[in-house]
Amino acid sequence: MQAAYICLIMKRKTYIFLSLLIIFISSFVISSCEVEFDPNDDWKETTIVYGILDQDADTTFIRVQKCFVGKGNYIQFAKQKDSIYYKSEDLDVRMYAYFPWDTNGWDTTRAQKKYSFIYTESYKKPEGGFYSEVAPVYYCVTKNNMSADLVYRLEVRNLKTGNFVYSKTSLVADYKITKPTGTAFGFPLVNGQNILIAGWYTRNNGASGEMARLFQPSIRFNFMENGEPAYVDLDFKPKANPYQINETEITYYIYSTDVLSQIKSKVSKRGTAVRSFFQDTPCFEIFIYGCNDVLSNYISNNQPSESLVEKPLYTNINNGIGIFASRRLHIKKGYTQWDPRFEATIKGYDIGF
Repeated sequence: MQAAYICLIMKRKTYIFLSLLIIFISSFVISSCEVEFDPNDDWKETTIVYGILDQDADTTFIRVQKCFVGKGNYIQFAKQKDSIYYKSEDLDVRMYAYFPWDTNGWDTTRAQKKYSFIYTESYKKPEGGFYSEVAPVYYCVTKNNMSADLVYRLEVRNLKTGNFVYSKTSLVADYKITKPTGTAFGFPLVNGQNILIAGWYTRNNGASGEMARLFQPSIRFNFMENGEPAYVDLDFKPKANPYQINETEITYYIYSTDVLSQIKSKVSKRGTAVRSFFQDTPCFEIFIYGCNDVLSNYISNNQPSESLVEKPLYTNINNGIGIFASRRLHIKKGYTQWDPRFEATIKGYDIGF
């Protein structure tokens, strides 16, 4: 998975049920009516869903968790798998694709495509205060089987309790990289600084789908390492899309000092090795990540706030909590030529080149 900010949405430590736990474990006495609040009384099932669609990816993953409540030590509960994850036989996770004019009532007999997600325990969550062994996810191979002409609806049904949560999203429309042109990767002098000007269209003319609301450039530096292909990804700050019309070009300045600094740092962390530049194949690739409005809002909501006012929880999951949105991570352009001075600088860093 890419190391970009947009891509981190499945890895962010946004364990939103922390705030819910505070509610559950708090005990209040309302003096006006003299009613004691029992945090373990009349518990309502709350399903948490994370799912991001990318029509360029081979496989789509959906992560489903649950809030919990009980009598005893909540810290110990959180470390138990059954407290935050459903069992494989508990849930039915499906997705349906509709033409926009067929979404009234979401009649599954009118769906153009149907996807059944399979339970797997192949993902291991990073260690922390919550259960951190094998974490269940649901997956479906969707390669070459998604279309930006369609609207996607996710449905998660608890087969034991009947609890039903759902959400919908559109895919991100096609866009293309416009700068740098040609096959040369370099940093011409702009206002006294060496700057690469990246550019891309917000949306290709006539393309179906939802125009991306947030973009993020990334440069992939490909090289040979001990005789094998390797790479590092260089990431830069996201840029919001202020336009509402098709085929509007966005430009972005990338400074050579930032690129060189990231290359030195990230390659050094790979350890000692014999490295060399690629020849006649793209040594540098520019990726432009993009996400739709829902994911852009979710990212913005989870950024650190300078205000003392708590942000409201952002979710687009009906009858649950979480996010179901779309992004693109595979829009790229490769460059087989570069400035020799740029190469000489990298070789001078004593990182194996």
